[in-house]
Amino acid sequence: MEARKLRQSDSEPFQLSLRIRHPSVDPEELSREFSIEAAHCFRAGDPRPSRSGIASVHPESYWLGALNTSNWPVDIASPGVRGLLAAQGRLGVVATRSLGWALALSTRFFSAHAETLRRIADEGGQVSLLVTAPAGEVSGFSLAPAVSRVFCELGITLEFEFGSD
Repeated sequence: MEARKLRQSDSEPFQLSLRIRHPSVDPEELSREFSIEAAHCFRAGDPRPSRSGIASVHPESYWLGALNTSNWPVDIASPGVRGLLAAQGRLGVVATRSLGWALALSTRFFSAHAETLRRIADEGGQVSLLVTAPAGEVSGFSLAPAVSRVFCELGITLEFEFGSD
């Protein structure tokens, strides 16, 4: 299933979105847990549109919400952060312009919700971090081993969609 496109801010060259598929979870529960309004969601068993005219229901729950990287705090005592901040000029630019940096910052969000993410996986759900960017907006990025480890330990799949608007 392809999710509808999320609106990207003019200042952000990419969008990070949390995508969850689950056998039965209530999407409203996820919105409350993550304090994020779903951009698109439905619950297992809810009616779904049918092209054939035969009534059908969603076989699983689905929730998609955009992460707002510009609001994430940064620990300026972390190694390399001061130099990066000096090079970028200001904090907002760092988080919104550098994909590698935004992915690193996202680990704080995911670690804060580790219990919920593990429960989702234990119940047969899937958690993904969807990175979308128009073609040419992201020329490359680095993913540090510590960042990869957090995604691995929490069972988060990274999905990348680079293309036209």
